[in-house]
Amino acid sequence: MLPLFEDLVLSPLLLFGLCLLGGLASGELSRRLFNLPRTTGYVLCGLVLGQSGLGWIDPYVLGSAQFFIYPALGLILFELGQRVPFDGGRIDPQLITLGLIESAAVFVLVLIVMLGLGFGGAGGAFAAAIAVSTSPAITIATSSDVGGEGPRTSRLFGLVALNGSLAFAAIDLILPSLAESGATEAMPGYGHAVASIGLSVVLGAGLAFAARQGARWLGPQVEHQHLMLLGLIIVGTGLPLSVEMSPLMSLLAFGVGVRVLDRGREVVAIRIASDARVFLVVTFVLAGAALELAFLRTHWPTVLAFVLTRFLARGLALQLAGPTFGLPRREAAWTAVGLLPMSSVALVLLGDAGALDGGIGPALSGTLLGAIALMQLLGPLCTQAAIRGFGEARRYVPRLGQGRGWSRR
Repeated sequence: MLPLFEDLVLSPLLLFGLCLLGGLASGELSRRLFNLPRTTGYVLCGLVLGQSGLGWIDPYVLGSAQFFIYPALGLILFELGQRVPFDGGRIDPQLITLGLIESAAVFVLVLIVMLGLGFGGAGGAFAAAIAVSTSPAITIATSSDVGGEGPRTSRLFGLVALNGSLAFAAIDLILPSLAESGATEAMPGYGHAVASIGLSVVLGAGLAFAARQGARWLGPQVEHQHLMLLGLIIVGTGLPLSVEMSPLMSLLAFGVGVRVLDRGREVVAIRIASDARVFLVVTFVLAGAALELAFLRTHWPTVLAFVLTRFLARGLALQLAGPTFGLPRREAAWTAVGLLPMSSVALVLLGDAGALDGGIGPALSGTLLGAIALMQLLGPLCTQAAIRGFGEARRYVPRLGQGRGWSRR
């Protein structure tokens, strides 16, 4: 007897195939028909398949997909660390100072607004730390699609990495305050938080040393080196999770460490937008499926307050401090636009605090999830606009005058 269609169960394997093919098709349609980033198509595909659309991808399946999502985030953070601009074997101190200024401005102003909206000190600080982070996945994927390459795009990657490092550390330090306020379940205190930050950096450095030594032993064999790097990334993901630590800091430290230690460029870096794009497509589709537009509709006043404050704080800081550190005002404006995206890393940070289960309160968790939904939809457009504003979108061809919006490379 033939199986009935209504008896069809969406298994994880079938889900994986649908995400891959649907994301691929949606991304290409976005690029070719509407001149939009492929990333937008991936997210929209997930949105259609997820709870805000057809409901084919239920929360249980999304939970089981964490096994896939964490290695994908590992690849993304590793590549982000690899893209941090170095000058003479070190990160430009002016870039570090500029990143600290704009991150501090975002944290302080968002915290003030959250306090004014009645979210409390611990909850407001948590929201402010989330606001500091920028989506590395959207930045990497969209810049790859438009051929973003040049000093301004490199500076954008450096700021995204600094924002991520500060946000990851801040979340670790704020989580005990959330527990003390009763917003989440009991968890280890501040000493444990400081220790976890230090251990994450040490683990990242150890993985970087192993990668350099492995590259010397394997030689310039791309397929073998990529296998080694993927294995190290999975170890760097699984080891922290096995001791109930967030792997995000260690994975970013891994990428930065390889960039610092590999002076002879012996490590053949793995690029998620080309060498492992399957991870990128499925991650964006699943992230889109996790979005619930109901949060955006229900909490739109606080969502807009959060998003606008985050953008204005970053833009104001870059406008005021940028010229002192070699960032002209026009480039500062486009950089602020490029730092707007929020995506899968923010969802992981929310999960670490139990926010996805409403642990920090329905109003705050709904506001943050609504902001992520909004910026995941608008984020790729912001990154594309920023790189075009920098004049470094080498594969973007304006639709007018050329007949088509993109190079097919």
